Amino acid sequence: MKNPFCLTAVYKTFEGGKLEADIRVPYPKEGKPFVIDIPSEAGLGVSYSIINKKHSEDLVHARRCVVVSPEYRSLDGASSLKVPIHDCRDLLAWIYNGGLQQALEAEHPGLYPVDCDRVYASGVSYGGLLALSLGWDVPRPVAGILDIAGPCHFSDDQWKESQETTSRLTLEQKHSDPKCLCLDPAPSSSIFDITLPEDANLLSEVDPIMHVHSSFPPVFVVHGTSDELVPIGLSRHLLARLKELGVRCEKAEVEGAGHLFASVLRDSPEATKQVSRGVDFLTSA
Repeated sequence: MKNPFCLTAVYKTFEGGKLEADIRVPYPKEGKPFVIDIPSEAGLGVSYSIINKKHSEDLVHARRCVVVSPEYRSLDGASSLKVPIHDCRDLLAWIYNGGLQQALEAEHPGLYPVDCDRVYASGVSYGGLLALSLGWDVPRPVAGILDIAGPCHFSDDQWKESQETTSRLTLEQKHSDPKCLCLDPAPSSSIFDITLPEDANLLSEVDPIMHVHSSFPPVFVVHGTSDELVPIGLSRHLLARLKELGVRCEKAEVEGAGHLFASVLRDSPEATKQVSRGVDFLTSA
């Protein structure tokens, strides 16, 4: 039976395919603000099925948000990092141009008016990078970004060292190591299973720290102090750069947590608390 509170809509078509977004709405029928919650793994067909369900369900049921979770095309090489970034930017344009409103009106006419001034982005791991990408090179950025352990600062030695370490791990190790805390099976096409280019110019095109600016949206970063896949120092550098530019920002460090700790929020009250702080930070502006 069709669930009227979990919709699916096509937000982009391209030669040979289409991309859809899951749209989940709260009941009773309230829906503010609107949050783009980006999956942590790349892959066509990847949407709500593998994103952090605890976080998204809290947004819908406790926060009364409308949550939009897009699928996007997978990585098949370092240069294609730009492809999922463009997919997510096209999703944002689809929202601002009335596509989301049209999808909601088809099922719930008049009940969920889209407030384009209150569209936020959230993402875990690789999804955090994609969320940050909605703050630059877009005609209209999101109103705020919750970045949970997103990779950035690719020229930093910490990133290079972490990639050398993870390149030696098997996929099974990456998803069983308690320091990684990625407990669920995931596609092998994640950012951690490709080799980033040595070309500094190509890297700079997709590196969030290279693109923050004084009018960048507010950012809240949550990161585990024991993250070996994306070292916490990278997020600290990002926050320092945002503060230097005068951007409203804040961070929360989860002591002892590894990468993708947010995927097990139900087992970590401290992580839940810090992610909730991030939502408060964004929506209180």
